[in-house]
Amino acid sequence: MEKFILALNCGSSSLKFTLFNLLEKNHLEHNIAGVVEEIGNTDSSRIKMESKGVKEIIDIKLPNHHDALMAVFEQFDKKGIHRDSIKGVGHRVVHGGTNYKTSVKIDQDVLNTIEDLIPIAPLHNPPNLLGIKVAMELLPDVNQVAVFDTAFHGSIPEYAFRYAIPEEWYKEFGVRTYGFHGTSHLYVAKRGAKFVGKTNEEFNGITAHLGNGCSLTKIQNGKSVDTSMGFTPLEGVIMGTRSGDVDPAIISHVVDSIMTKEDINHEEAFKKVMHSLNKESGLKALANTNMMQVIRGKAEKGDIEAELVISIYAYRIAKYIGAYWATLQSCDAIIFTAGLGENEGYVRQKIIDFLGNIDIKINNEANAIRKEEIQIGESVKNNLKILVIPTDEEIVIGYDTLYLGYLEETMPKNYPFEKEDI
Repeated sequence: MEKFILALNCGSSSLKFTLFNLLEKNHLEHNIAGVVEEIGNTDSSRIKMESKGVKEIIDIKLPNHHDALMAVFEQFDKKGIHRDSIKGVGHRVVHGGTNYKTSVKIDQDVLNTIEDLIPIAPLHNPPNLLGIKVAMELLPDVNQVAVFDTAFHGSIPEYAFRYAIPEEWYKEFGVRTYGFHGTSHLYVAKRGAKFVGKTNEEFNGITAHLGNGCSLTKIQNGKSVDTSMGFTPLEGVIMGTRSGDVDPAIISHVVDSIMTKEDINHEEAFKKVMHSLNKESGLKALANTNMMQVIRGKAEKGDIEAELVISIYAYRIAKYIGAYWATLQSCDAIIFTAGLGENEGYVRQKIIDFLGNIDIKINNEANAIRKEEIQIGESVKNNLKILVIPTDEEIVIGYDTLYLGYLEETMPKNYPFEKEDI
């Protein structure tokens, strides 16, 4: 009988899933990937999935996550994949705090910790926890594994993760840099090491995860030693709808201004400001859309305002890259990944243009290629390669689940995808 590993990423109204075949020598192969959308909105809920190049959209009334996961299992059944053949379930969990620096098999202590961290991850940990509980209910005899966004950043040294704030905030309230997108940064850093012909422990570089959410990570000897997102995913570079770095005094100023203008209390004004910084800022605020392909399309046609938006976005990213590059003893590669990073050569070029002192030469033909593992440029003077590596967070979740959940072993020194040829 075939065996499968299931990776889940549960959001407040969505459920992403990837099912892997377990092959010989503990290798995983993508089988089915998809997303359940609009959970709770029965008029619009649907399953979008792809298997072996065939895409499907199934409109189905899904009032809750229990029904959503049941509906996914029903789709598996139609393809001859029964629940009994699923041997492990891995869950993306956004926040593990300082408790977990690696993925872990889920027990009651892990569930309690994820719940305890809800105050500092109120948007993400609750749906992540819900997804775990639903999966445990539907697959009670299958080991479940938590794969934390924050885990890869557990190696960041104190001089990099501490803020210059009152000690009480740090020790009692847990205010420090945690970092996010860790699974993506781990994957592309390991593939980057393979690309430049080094072991993971020898690799130094900068990984740029540029999607609707964006973060950059400084990699030293294969480990995260700094990252642009901080206590929450709001810090750092400009994103699709998040502001990134702003002067914190702005919040007080705008709260006071809104209270006066709209005659509302402080709590209401504060909620509006934080909502705006997370949901109405970034590219959406600058260009009235968070879709970079739309902005880039206008810029290519000579739209001056669209070109300015890309420059603002690119300059912020270049500043982080420049700071990380200057503070590494050596840098083997700058790696672009995620939806925007993998597809938007125009934007990648703009970012590189702001890094003049590193003396990078871009291959225009290679830079025009989308979503492919490829070298698009280099700095011969600095022995630096510019790479695009499509991320695969799900395969990391899959392997962590295979080893920790199904095989009940520790992770091997190298993931199988590190050994695959470039």
